Amino acid sequence: MVKPTELTDAVAHMRADTRVLGAAVTMPHTVAISRLLDGLGPEAQVVRAVDTISHRAGALIGWNTDRSAFTLALEEAGFQAKGRTALVLGAGGSARASVDALREAADKIWVVSRDLDEARALCRDLDISSGGPSPLGSLSLLVRKVELIVNATPVGNDGQAVPFPIEWLLPSHFVFDLIYQPPITPLVRGARDRGAHAINGLSMLLFQGLAAFEIWTGQPAPEAEMRAALERAVLGRLTS
Repeated sequence: MVKPTELTDAVAHMRADTRVLGAAVTMPHTVAISRLLDGLGPEAQVVRAVDTISHRAGALIGWNTDRSAFTLALEEAGFQAKGRTALVLGAGGSARASVDALREAADKIWVVSRDLDEARALCRDLDISSGGPSPLGSLSLLVRKVELIVNATPVGNDGQAVPFPIEWLLPSHFVFDLIYQPPITPLVRGARDRGAHAINGLSMLLFQGLAAFEIWTGQPAPEAEMRAALERAVLGRLTS
């Protein structure tokens, strides 16, 4: 695990090592690392966050596969964002990708973060005018008025915490918790217990991996094999 203070050195070492094809980037580095690379792919330029790095001819190029993976995961789960209202929790790289994926179809998107200035910056960068940044104090009201809730924070990866009281959820909600470890977070379990449709971030992780494979190798990704490997890994975690 690379600490924030070590990020610049880690990027420099990657750039100097020609054996490195690339790297995957996770929170909390997805936004900060975009400023340390030699170039950005189209989606990364818009979202201003990077989750995949490729090493080409001595240059490090940052890509954002979160956006397309988020869209594909929602589609696979049968949720159509067109005309819907959404609440995105968080303002980091995953939140930025989620908002960007939703903004062309969703009717309104609210963004709530512990850092209101980051939520404002996200909405400003992505031109979100319908909905927009909201303080934590508005969370109770917003949860009850939206149809889609996206947890793009790490809250819940300890298997215990929830980003808000489960009692606020309704059967009409669709909950997308981007966390994939543990596979069943307290938010996902609580939402399902209350009759809501809820998914975790595993399918999004798969689609990210498929895109990263193609970026690194230039070859089509073996989707069936990668999906099966992910399912085996999840089953192993659940039964261990």
